[in-house]
Amino acid sequence: MIKNEKQYKISKKKLKNYESLIEKVNSQSPPDPLKNQLMLTSLTVSKKEIEKELMTYESLKQEKKMVLKERMIGDLPLLLIEYKIILGLTQKEFAGKLGLKEQQLQRYEADNFKSVTFKNLLKFIQLIGLKVKIKETHITSYKLTKHGPRQHSH
Repeated sequence: MIKNEKQYKISKKKLKNYESLIEKVNSQSPPDPLKNQLMLTSLTVSKKEIEKELMTYESLKQEKKMVLKERMIGDLPLLLIEYKIILGLTQKEFAGKLGLKEQQLQRYEADNFKSVTFKNLLKFIQLIGLKVKIKETHITSYKLTKHGPRQHSH
């Protein structure tokens, strides 16, 4: 996921690079069909991944509704990054809102906030005023047997 303008600009350059490499492979003579096919497939997949990331970032920057999409609890840390992008905050500004030093925010963003404690994640969400709701869900219980846990649905 692209997290800031610097990464966005780098990704735009990468996209142009992939496009020119694809063009170069397509114009090679004499063509080596198998080698070219493999190279084109690899380049095209990489190009599509970057295009998807660019589109996601651009759509977040243009978000007018200020509503973050529903997601699983494991994706909760990504809310923080999306929030920063939608509001157009720099890392320094966002770090200030979270009560962090910019370098600490950079470390958290580098690993998609996976190293942040749950306590701090909740604190950050509260500090920026995000509301998190738990949707209705079915509760599953586990009973221990001598062979390990066994799942039972209710």
